[in-house]
Amino acid sequence: MNKPLRNVYLIGMTGVGKTSVGKILANKLHWAFVDVNETIEAIYGRNMKEIFLTFGEESFRNMETTILKELSQGEHQVFACNSDSVLDQRKLQTMKRTGITIWLDAPFQDLVERIEQMEEPTVPEGEMSIVIQQMIKTRENYYQQADVRVSTDKSTPEVTAEKIIQVLYQIR
Repeated sequence: MNKPLRNVYLIGMTGVGKTSVGKILANKLHWAFVDVNETIEAIYGRNMKEIFLTFGEESFRNMETTILKELSQGEHQVFACNSDSVLDQRKLQTMKRTGITIWLDAPFQDLVERIEQMEEPTVPEGEMSIVIQQMIKTRENYYQQADVRVSTDKSTPEVTAEKIIQVLYQIR
């Protein structure tokens, strides 16, 4: 891979640690950190649930596309992307064109446990293990398009951030 390292996009399932790892990684690189959901919440002054209820899913997806497109023009940023961002080819192309995509991957059972511990998980209603299994099935082929895959299995966010830094130094 031989492309300029402008931005880093962390992709992966809900609960994999994109935000936790992203904050640590951005700090270590001395780059800005952008959590796409938090940015949308800040702009609209509402939490994700309220945004979905008020504006609907399609409007939210358009907000997400606009935010990603605008902010990706900058440099030296680490993005924590939504788990389903990769399902939209426009978003994936923006990420690929303006930086490196890193798929944070975790074992199924780890994801179930982490999501069950969240106060307001951003996953559809239903039996958690079945819902997560379906989400993985829908998204995995898209995640595999990432430039790099980093396993978070048995790793703290700090260790995962260090793994990513090692990868970044190898491809620079």
